[in-house]
Amino acid sequence: MIFKLEKEATLLLIEGSKRAIPFNVILASLLVLILYHQVPFLLISAWYCGILIISIIRWNFCSQIIKNDLYLVEKQSILIKFFLLTLVMGIAWGACYLISLAYVTERYEFIIILVFGGMSAGSIATLSVCLPAYYAYIVPMFLPVIAYNYSVLDMDRALLATMFLLFVVMLLISAKINMKLLHKTFQLSQERETLIYELQIISITDPLTGLYNRRHFEFLFPQELKRAKRNRYPLNLISMDVDNFKLINDNFGHPFGDKFLIGLAELLNSVCQRTNDSLFRLGGDEFAAILANQPLEEAISVCQKINGLFKNKLVHGDSNINDQTILEQVTLSIGIVNIHFDYSSNIETVINLADKALYQAKKGGKNQIIIEQLH
Repeated sequence: MIFKLEKEATLLLIEGSKRAIPFNVILASLLVLILYHQVPFLLISAWYCGILIISIIRWNFCSQIIKNDLYLVEKQSILIKFFLLTLVMGIAWGACYLISLAYVTERYEFIIILVFGGMSAGSIATLSVCLPAYYAYIVPMFLPVIAYNYSVLDMDRALLATMFLLFVVMLLISAKINMKLLHKTFQLSQERETLIYELQIISITDPLTGLYNRRHFEFLFPQELKRAKRNRYPLNLISMDVDNFKLINDNFGHPFGDKFLIGLAELLNSVCQRTNDSLFRLGGDEFAAILANQPLEEAISVCQKINGLFKNKLVHGDSNINDQTILEQVTLSIGIVNIHFDYSSNIETVINLADKALYQAKKGGKNQIIIEQLH
């Protein structure tokens, strides 16, 4: 695919070109002032109007892309249109040389060529990120210059044409080198962003179960409380603790204990699948869940389902365990705190109440669901 750019490179191309458009107009204006007494008024005016029209179209095109973030969704189509507009601009500049030849002296001819040289060198910074666009800009610009100087069959002119040709080749090589450096920079930037994202995920994720960790719970829970109050919906904080988990580690070993906790995390993920649900491993065999925008009755139903699956799949589901009597002593205690949106959100009070509910569930014989409400 000819037009294959990263989204950052596409944005750089569009933004850089938009910034360069006024300089095209300024240079065209200066060139018109220089050639005003040399080239017929209608001819130079028509060329100048063409430059203005193309510049306005390119400016609006770039502005719309940046404003609406179109480079994210229509990148291929945008690059093709950009290429065509850049080609038209390059042809327009090349036309300036052709229409002036019959009227200007060598002095003014070389002024035009000097302007071309400055523009083509300067445009490396903005267009080299997309080489086809850069080629479309400078080749039509210099092609008339090189072709004319070769066509007059004069040795001096042929030498000049060769110099211009070598200059263009040098520009193309420089543009390619610059393009490689830019794309390498983008690649390194993307790798850096990916690494930062992965580190952020690691920093909030429990390494054993893949659930969020306590650190993220302490960050997210206050945010959820504020959101629930702002949007006026109930919030449920659920605390869970595996009863007699020490029996598993003591009798079956820590690897089996880890496997058991991973199984519990998978169970929680299978039950709490809404986008409003957040699951955490707070440490050891203690877990938590935040169920946003869910009535208390539904939260209780979710906890009952978790408890049922815990018994059927985790406790009785492993046929490789010979001594099932030990596993049958392993249960799940759950504390639910239902928070009404009118409650003045005191985070410490809510967390203490959740701990209290969980403690009551354990103290009352374990394998229970204790409910507290805050209004």
